[in-house]
Amino acid sequence: MPEQKNVFTEVLEGALNIAKGLGTVALQSTRDPVSTSYPDEMPELYAASRHRLALNVNPSTGEHLCIACKQCERVCPDQCITVIPDPTAKGKVKEFYIDQGLCMFCGLCTEVCPTDCIINTVDFEMSDYTREDLVFDIKKLTLSKNQSEFYFKFKNLPAPKVKPAPNTNSTTVEQTPAS
Repeated sequence: MPEQKNVFTEVLEGALNIAKGLGTVALQSTRDPVSTSYPDEMPELYAASRHRLALNVNPSTGEHLCIACKQCERVCPDQCITVIPDPTAKGKVKEFYIDQGLCMFCGLCTEVCPTDCIINTVDFEMSDYTREDLVFDIKKLTLSKNQSEFYFKFKNLPAPKVKPAPNTNSTTVEQTPAS
């Protein structure tokens, strides 16, 4: 039969463990807290942070940068992006939807975008009462000129190229069939 511990030994070991735990609590209570008071102090967020998705506009002209190439829609593993091109104008987007509640913020759409139109913002406070409110349309996704200017600087994105104005003075030459 194994030798049983004496009751006195068990009580002594228990008291030592309690003293050890109280020592840890005393040591931690003298240190400064590591966490911040979140609502009062906002955390420092970095340019590579992946939070709410948004659509950039050209900071100088205010025009949409999306060319409706649908690369973001194709690469999205969650299939939470829907791009509907404008049927009347090539390279323009008519509708753009992102289901932020379904998005896993992987950042693949931002990497594949050729015009740096779709970006991850530093807005991480996205709670809402219904899932339908987390489906953002083009109006809700589009940043203002000032916000876009901030993100172009914050993320060190290259300045967007200005789209050439459509040529309205060109003359059309009618071809007549040769006889």
